[in-house]
Amino acid sequence: MHESTRLTSDLLNRLSANAGILLVRTLWEYCPEHMFIVRVEGPTDFVIEAINPTRQAMLGEQAAFIGKRIEEVLPAPMCHALVANFIRCVESGMPIHYEESGAAFIHEGIYQQGRWQTLLVPITHQNGRITHLFGVSRDLAALPISSTVGLPETRELERRVNERTAELMATNEKLAHLATHDHLTDTYNRRYLMELAELELRRAVRYEQPLCLMMLDVDHFKTINDTEGHLAGDEALRIVARTLLASVRECDLVGRYGGDEFLILMPETTAEAAWEIADRLRRTLAQTNHLTISIGIAGLLPEDRFVVDLIHRADKLLLQAKRNGRNRVECAA
Repeated sequence: MHESTRLTSDLLNRLSANAGILLVRTLWEYCPEHMFIVRVEGPTDFVIEAINPTRQAMLGEQAAFIGKRIEEVLPAPMCHALVANFIRCVESGMPIHYEESGAAFIHEGIYQQGRWQTLLVPITHQNGRITHLFGVSRDLAALPISSTVGLPETRELERRVNERTAELMATNEKLAHLATHDHLTDTYNRRYLMELAELELRRAVRYEQPLCLMMLDVDHFKTINDTEGHLAGDEALRIVARTLLASVRECDLVGRYGGDEFLILMPETTAEAAWEIADRLRRTLAQTNHLTISIGIAGLLPEDRFVVDLIHRADKLLLQAKRNGRNRVECAA
């Protein structure tokens, strides 16, 4: 087996294991739309490593650009825009969508002027470092400069490709949501929440901005499960999650940490502001749903390096709230 074949196979395996997103091998082998894998060699250095086989067949000799840097195969304006999106995907550490326009090589002297929508997904190594980017591009407004434009079979092919690509993009978005959200509460799952939280912490440290982390759980949750049943316990968690999502800002991160515990990360928020939000949440749940919660809040300290530093302090404060009678908020800057 050639080295490039082994490498592509390894990347596909990592794609299927990476947050459960995308791509069964059949799609890679047979989907007629443009799919590609780019290797991340530096902050602004990206190398084309693989193109799906059906797209390679269309490109013919042009497939020789595999192994070349983006700037070696694309004109400057398009290259700069593409690299900017690659950088954005790496820095965010999560899938992104973007649109681009321009002229692209299609087949032996035929170019296509059009507009493309691309889904870009980071591929991480076991150590958590992003090593590659996977992309799938959908042609939104193709204007092929070719004598075959008006042929019925060409229009039918374009229609079928667009349908297949639309289905693929919709499926990818659903899979991305399933891979990043808790199935019961539809808040972020623990893994994805921690990834986003680390990014927010680094941003807060870099720009010297306040940041608070709130940990909460449902009071007497075991009693609810034992006396009313697990379905009632599940519904209690969904009620809490809906209340949290409806009460926080768009920039706040809400996720289920485990069991009946939730985390809320609040960027650019002081301890005083976080306490007000927490107390409002507590009162809302008690008044409208007869559920009480205990909450611990930890603010970012100069010595904090990881989100777990805040989690440890918030967890201790949550336990303190329990010891002090439950249905209360304990906070520390």
